[in-house]
Order: sequence, then structure tokens, then C-alpha cells
Amino acid sequence: MSIRQSENRIQFNITRVVMIAGFILFVIPQTVFADSSWIWLTDYRPFDILLPVALATIVIEVLSIWLIPHTGKLIKTSVAMILANAASFLLPYALLLEDPVYPRFDDVLNAGPNYIVGFGFVVLTLLIEIPVIYNLLKKHVDSRKKLLWSIIGSNIVTTAMVAVIERMVTDGYWV
Repeated sequence: MSIRQSENRIQFNITRVVMIAGFILFVIPQTVFADSSWIWLTDYRPFDILLPVALATIVIEVLSIWLIPHTGKLIKTSVAMILANAASFLLPYALLLEDPVYPRFDDVLNAGPNYIVGFGFVVLTLLIEIPVIYNLLKKHVDSRKKLLWSIIGSNIVTTAMVAVIERMVTDGYWV
């Protein structure tokens, strides 16, 4: 199999995963709490712990992408990871700001159980980070397949880590 065929196959598989994940995202119903308000019980909201968990995520992902497929380009790997993670961590907040219910950014943070990390976040993260990181680093690795799986694996691990931390450090309830 030539490199071109291999790249086409990888692109096809990525497209298939994205389409299936997108379909599942829209099929799974969302719970609605009408005439309710969310109260945070903890001093911290998910946004308040964003910086430390984002930094931990970036360190773990940079090391896994740099060491597993051996990019040999620590600075380029770090810059690619910082850009991709900044986009994937901040986009959910930007999407919430588009909702007319939240006129100010602080309203978004206090409005509800806006745990940023969930199933939709995993899909969003993979949609943003796979193409950005893969395309920036594919010419610096021996195995593009190993690069792709390192990106996917490290993102799943770090997303699960952030979800657990978010739910352990922040808590609230509907009234």
C-alpha cells in the first residue's frame, strides 16, 4: 500500500468517525430543567480550574505526541498542542456566549452545570485537534498511523482526566 493510499484511508476513517460521533451527538436527548436555577456548592466553577487542567492536558499530550511517534520537534509539537487545546477548551465557552440567554460572560459561568467536558467535548476536541496536530506534525514522524493514534489516545485520556477533575472539584444542584 502506498503512502498516498494510506493517507486516503486514514482520511476516510477520520471522516467516518466524525460522522458517526456527530450523529450520536444529535440523537442522544438532552435533559431540560424548566423554571430551575443552578447553584454552585463549591467555591470553584469549571472555568475557575480551566488554567491548571489545561496546562496538565497540554503537558501530557505534548509528551505523548513527542515521545510515542517521535516527532523530534519539541517546540513545534508544543506550539501545535497549545493552539489546538486553546481552541478546543475555549470554543465551548464561545458557543455558550452565542446563546441569547447569557448576555454576559459571567452569566455563562453561573447559569448551570456547565461542565465543559462531556461527550460533546470529546467530539469537539477530536474534530479540532486531529486535523491541526496531524497536519502540522505528519512530516516529522516515521509512522503517521502511530501519530494519529497517539493524538486520539492522548486526547481521550486527558479528556477523561479533566472530566473527573471537573466533577471532583466543582459541584452544584438544581433548585
